[in-house]
Amino acid sequence: MNLKTSQLIYGFVTLLALVACLQVARSIHQNLKTAETAQKTVKSTLAQVKDNQARQTHYDKVDTADLRDTQKFQQIGQQFIQDMFKQLSKKQIDNPKSDVANDQVVSAFLGATFGGDVDEGRPEISYTKDDIAYSKGADGSGVGFGTITYQQSGMKQTVTVLMQLTDKGINEIQVGQVHDTTGTGGQS
Repeated sequence: MNLKTSQLIYGFVTLLALVACLQVARSIHQNLKTAETAQKTVKSTLAQVKDNQARQTHYDKVDTADLRDTQKFQQIGQQFIQDMFKQLSKKQIDNPKSDVANDQVVSAFLGATFGGDVDEGRPEISYTKDDIAYSKGADGSGVGFGTITYQQSGMKQTVTVLMQLTDKGINEIQVGQVHDTTGTGGQS
């Protein structure tokens, strides 16, 4: 074999070795990127699993009986209605308050039932009954929804209320009239 042929073979083998090394390096780099992506996915999945486990633990502690026990909310709702109609039965409403509701809730309720200005003087208002259903969520908050019936100057009036409740009281209320849109002709 001649020197030139051996150099050519040596150069060719070196070139093949270099190409093989580049392919191995490229493969290692690709594997590292894949491993990094997989690691990020695993971390994200583990974070979701921990979050879901925390939620599950919270919901496991909630007994179905707890969700059905709305007696505290009913007591709060009844106290609020009594507080409000005690205010409405007075000749003059001065600084209306309720032990179970904030000032905005009190103001919204009084505004929807009496409204304020009447040319012939203050009408006589008295509580008749209420039909409010209470429900409780897994987070301990609740809702009271239904109608309150009262007499205003001898005429029957109803007002629909939606109360947002906690164990401490009513923190939000929507008051108004809800009309039946089903076509049956009744109020809901």
